Amino acid sequence: MKTKKLQAIEPPVRRAGRPRRAAPALDSAAILQAALPLLEEKGEAFSMRALAQSLGVDAMALYHYYAGKQELLLALMAQRFAALDPRQPPFTRRQAPQRRLLALCALYLELVGATPYFVRLMARGLVAQSDVAERFTALFELALDGLDLPQKLRLRGRDAVVDLLHGYALAGRPAGETQWHASVALILAGMRAHG
Repeated sequence: MKTKKLQAIEPPVRRAGRPRRAAPALDSAAILQAALPLLEEKGEAFSMRALAQSLGVDAMALYHYYAGKQELLLALMAQRFAALDPRQPPFTRRQAPQRRLLALCALYLELVGATPYFVRLMARGLVAQSDVAERFTALFELALDGLDLPQKLRLRGRDAVVDLLHGYALAGRPAGETQWHASVALILAGMRAHG
C-alpha cells in the first residue's frame, strides 16, 4: 500500500491592511455592564444607538436582547436594586427598630447614590419602579417590626424616608455621610408620637 507524502503546508498569505476586528461577545450581562455607566454619563441623551456604538455592535443586535430602551432600563433597575431583598435584609431582628431602619436607609442610599439618574427617572414617572417600591416597602415593614403603628402612618413614614433619601442622593451627597441619620430618627420619632 502506497502512502502519499505529506505536502509541506504553506502558511496562508497575509493580506495587506488592517486585520478584521473580532466581533465582541454580546450577551445580556455585557449589555447591562456597558449601559449603566453610559446612562449615568449621557442622561437624557442615552439611546440604544449610543449603547450599540459603545459596544461596537450594530444597534439592531441589542433588540435581540431587549425590546427597547424602556425594557433595558427596567432590566438595569432590577440589576441595580437586587440588593433590596426582603429574604436577606441588611439588618438583624435583634437590632432595635431605629438601627434596622438606618441600615435599610444606608443600603438604599448607597444604591440610589450610585445611580442618581434612576432617581430622576423614577421621580418623573418615566420608569416603572413598582418592584423597587415593593422591595423597599417589605424591608421597611421588617425594619419596623415590633412597633405597633397603624398601616396608614407606616406608609406616610415610608414615603417621607424615601423622599428624604432621594433628595439626599439628587443633591449629590455621598452615601457614606451620616448627616441624614438625624432626619430618619426624627421621622421615626414622629411616627411613634402619632402612633
